[in-house]
Amino acid sequence: MSGAVSNSLEGPDGGRPGWVAVLALWTKNLTEIGITKGLGIMLPILQIQLTSQMWILGWIASLATATSGFVAPFGGLVSRRFGAGYVMMTCGVMMSAAAIAGSFVENSLQLALLYTLLAGTAIGISNVVAKEAVGRCFTKNYATANGIARTGYSVGLIVFAPLVQLFLDTYGWRGTMLLVGAITMHSVASGAVMVATRQPELDQSNAYQTLPQTEHTNSPSAHESTLRSHCGSLWKFVSKNFEVGLLLNSRYWLVAVISCCTIYAYLMWIVYFVSQAQSNGFTLEEAGSFVTIAGIANLFGKISQGLITDRGVMSSWTLVAVCLVMSSVSYLASSLLTSYWPMMTSAVLILFSDGVLSCQTDVLIKQVLGVELLAGAFGWIGLKVTLLLVALGFLPGLVYDLTGSYTAAFLLIGSVQAVPLVPLLMLRYSQR
Repeated sequence: MSGAVSNSLEGPDGGRPGWVAVLALWTKNLTEIGITKGLGIMLPILQIQLTSQMWILGWIASLATATSGFVAPFGGLVSRRFGAGYVMMTCGVMMSAAAIAGSFVENSLQLALLYTLLAGTAIGISNVVAKEAVGRCFTKNYATANGIARTGYSVGLIVFAPLVQLFLDTYGWRGTMLLVGAITMHSVASGAVMVATRQPELDQSNAYQTLPQTEHTNSPSAHESTLRSHCGSLWKFVSKNFEVGLLLNSRYWLVAVISCCTIYAYLMWIVYFVSQAQSNGFTLEEAGSFVTIAGIANLFGKISQGLITDRGVMSSWTLVAVCLVMSSVSYLASSLLTSYWPMMTSAVLILFSDGVLSCQTDVLIKQVLGVELLAGAFGWIGLKVTLLLVALGFLPGLVYDLTGSYTAAFLLIGSVQAVPLVPLLMLRYSQR
């Protein structure tokens, strides 16, 4: 089975195919946090064991995410050629292999190659494939379904912070990577469920997929017709989705700025928060507790945003604006906090706001471009995030190495998070 999905729904909530897609996206998000956050928690130990500098190790995590952005525009094409389920299974194997092989590295270069080529590629492709599947299956309750799927990130933050610390204390960093790789193999199982679930077929006018075997004959003219059909469908899909990245539609670019800045700020928090908390005088156990409680707040934000907007309690515009202001102020303040409860409050506000924003930006993308261009939109926005990470991903670690403090670095992150307020207001004005 191809595993590809379309606009047709089985039931008001997307039916079984929709919830299977939600499960696959949830599992992918959980294991992605295990890969990235696990590396972030191990940064101080890896700096000593691999005799490397902090900014180099921090940049490895950023480059893995950057690689996912480079390959993301091809996610929709790969999904239609091989099937979403098979692609999710392959990506799960690649992510797991990166962590398991990482336990045998002897220097930071080897670790960088594994995380960028294997984990980065798998994260980029699987993210587009799973998000598009959910977006195609849900309409009215898309914010709710997307929020549930994204709780995988929150559960990962809650579980992996203390779990990785326990693994480090018990088995060392090499054993920890082996165990994280084993946990990541669960992505393969969720992909297999997608393969086993009968999915609605794609709209032939907008997609490229393998033709059924029964349509092939031994006639040369039939083979030629089949080849032309393949090439024609492929060209339609490629041209339609790749033009999204070059689209001169101002509304698309406004949504892209909102999404890119929010993702960048969150990823920098994921990589550097534990080290930043330790530099402020907190122990590793206290930093882990901040991440755990903040992960619960992130979980609550993702679940509640769907209920709030889908039920009409508050408009998406108001909710997004409030969360942008709240998270930006918290980023700016976190580097100056040295007391337990203020730092806890800052972490909670940051991740609660991110929980809301990560879901609502996907809703905005679907509203602006429509369901048929979701794969292209998600892929090209991932590429734009990559440019931010390549340009600025190493800065927090470099500033720390130069100054011994994360104050200036988190001021930069907070400023980036405040930028989306401008395009949000412009989008709101254009809707009137």
